[in-house]
Amino acid sequence: MELRGRNALITGAGGGLGAYIARALADEGVNLALTDLPEASVDGLAAELRTRGVEVKHAPADLTDRDERRRLAAWAADALGPIDILVNNAGVEFGGAFLESDAAALELTAAVNLLAVMDLTRLLVPGMLERGRGHVVSMASLAGKVPSPQLTSYSATKHGVVGFMGSLRAELGAEPVGCSAICPGLVGRVGMYGRLEPYIEGGSAPMGTIPPEQVGEAVVRAIRENRGEIVLNRRPVKPLILLHAVAPGATARLARLRPLRSFMERMAKARERYDAAQAPPRE
Repeated sequence: MELRGRNALITGAGGGLGAYIARALADEGVNLALTDLPEASVDGLAAELRTRGVEVKHAPADLTDRDERRRLAAWAADALGPIDILVNNAGVEFGGAFLESDAAALELTAAVNLLAVMDLTRLLVPGMLERGRGHVVSMASLAGKVPSPQLTSYSATKHGVVGFMGSLRAELGAEPVGCSAICPGLVGRVGMYGRLEPYIEGGSAPMGTIPPEQVGEAVVRAIRENRGEIVLNRRPVKPLILLHAVAPGATARLARLRPLRSFMERMAKARERYDAAQAPPRE
């Protein structure tokens, strides 16, 4: 797919991986419609991206609202023209023991990580098919490929994203619209792990981390090469994914081994410290 001059809508552009994906696409000459929650400003990012010679528009949207998703799809087309690329990047995560989750957190995780991904895709792909070109990239996770204790609801939605992209790709068949799932492991500096990294005690991640720039590069590669799925991790992880496919009981046992269990527990404690540091001071 030729990227220069195409138009892309990126959700969750206000922070984390969204900025790196936007930069990678801008460097390929892609015009961008950026969106995030109203409180997540993208003004600075938009100004930076315009210096790369592309058109950039931005507007806030709450992806948990069905009507706002519909308005977002219409706004993006009005702001830039027909949308050729949809990047479903927005996501939330609530870590810790699953049985201690509350219903509101579960509903929010499912709404942002999976329902919004499917609905925006449903809204934008018909236009792509009509024009005979387009691509949908959805940010999944390594947690969508293997068991992830202490991230159970997050992992469930990312498994859903992987399944959705693969199934839609098969359903579209030879149609000129591609679908890709990007499955990063732990990403340094930004995102879920990057936020917690300064608060984790007792050593680094056992599987290592990747830089966020690598995720942006993977999005470009997925579109250009029409890749169904790209897994990103510092250390080889495909044997573990294969093991889970053929012997899920074995990977469940591996996930309960002390090194991984200890790391996930340290992550949960780091999340508590992070949340405490973000809380407003008491008067």
